[in-house]
Amino acid sequence: MTSKDNDHQTWVKSIVGLYVLILLEQEPMHGNKIAEEIRNRTKTAISPNPNALYPLLRVMEERGYIAGNWSNPETRNKRVYSITEQGLAYIPALREKVRIRLDESERKLQILREDLLHN
Repeated sequence: MTSKDNDHQTWVKSIVGLYVLILLEQEPMHGNKIAEEIRNRTKTAISPNPNALYPLLRVMEERGYIAGNWSNPETRNKRVYSITEQGLAYIPALREKVRIRLDESERKLQILREDLLHN
């Protein structure tokens, strides 16, 4: 994997991670509901793959940003996630990180738009 691929994956994880924290700030939810909410809020611009979302949720849980509990500990069918105090405290820094990256992306897109699409 190239560093450019790693950068893209990190960028996507930052965006999805911010969505996870924002959604869980509103209410606890399970992974499928988180994915559905992200799809709906982004009008399918971001459609988290479970193979990427669940590992991200585990990492966020390991880092203390979220906590997961089984809705039924005996069957372990749905893990419901909630945000922690540490996760709440991390939102402003992650928002700033995403804002900076979005601003840079918009700047580059504007350059391309002006150069390629001017009439």
